[in-house]
This record gives sequence, C-alpha cells and structure tokens, in this order.
Amino acid sequence: MRDRARWAGRDEGDAMTDLHHVHADSIEIAASPSTVFGIVTAMERYGEWSTENTGGYWRKNADGVPGTGKVGDMFVGTNSDGTKEWKAPVEIVEVEQDRAFAFVTGGLDWNIALWRYTLEPTDNGGTRLTESYELRTIPPTIAEGGPTALDERKAITVSSIRATLEGMKAAAEAAG
Repeated sequence: MRDRARWAGRDEGDAMTDLHHVHADSIEIAASPSTVFGIVTAMERYGEWSTENTGGYWRKNADGVPGTGKVGDMFVGTNSDGTKEWKAPVEIVEVEQDRAFAFVTGGLDWNIALWRYTLEPTDNGGTRLTESYELRTIPPTIAEGGPTALDERKAITVSSIRATLEGMKAAAEAAG
C-alpha cells in the first residue's frame, strides 16, 4: 500500500485511496519483454487495442516540450463508448524499463484510477504481461448513476482490459 499511497500523493489509509474496484488479467506473449514494453509504453497507439480508448496525445511540459512517457509526464487519452466521447488526462507514475509501466487517470490530483502493466520474462523467451486496474475515486459521472453505473463501469473495464491485452499481444508478436 505504501507505493499506492505515494502515487496518490496521499497518506496511507486516506479515504481517497480506498479502492472501489480492482481487477487484473494476464496474457502470455511470444515476444521479448523489450518488444512488449515498447508496445505498452506507446500510449498514442492504445486506440488500436482498447474497446474504449481511441488514441490521444502527450501534453507539453512547462518548457513547451511534449511528454515522452517519463514519470510525471501527462497524456490525454481520447475515449468513446459509441454514444459519447471524452478526454481523460493521465499522469505517468512508474517506468521501469522492460518490467513495469503505470499511470493514474486524472493525474495525482484527481487520483481516479491506477492502471499498471507488469512484464515478466517466461522460460520460453516470451513475456507474461499483466494489466491491473484500481478504481480509487469514483468520478462524478459514475457517482451520479449510482451502483448501476459503477457495476456497468466494472464490466466495461474487465472487457476492455482483456481486449487491450489481446491487441497488445497481436502487435508485439507481429513486431517480433
């Protein structure tokens, strides 16, 4: 919990870090951790794999230079559910070459959800990729819809994680 509290910028046990939904899924990929890491960190390509994300762009830092995926960089994801479109800023909170990549929806200020990818080398030279999700703060749009909206969001997230992992697998294996 210490790392999560650090990423949230809040003390351990703070109500804002209470988790409302947690889910993780994994997939075996016949590609090296380096290849898979390149796919995982290519956030502008997530629209190719996700059922909800349609792409996005890196925000510029204080010097006017777009982010590149370093800790502290901000990315704006564009999303659609078929009836509406929205943007979601995320802040990169962890980068460990060929091992882990994580970001927080809403940035550390809003701390809505933590998305984390972990990569483990397999005995056959491939990679086991795990995508995990922690809903930490219920956004107003879901809160307004009550428990039904939260249950719908949970189901969409589970489905989207599986689709994203399968898409990343296909892209990584095609890349070699």
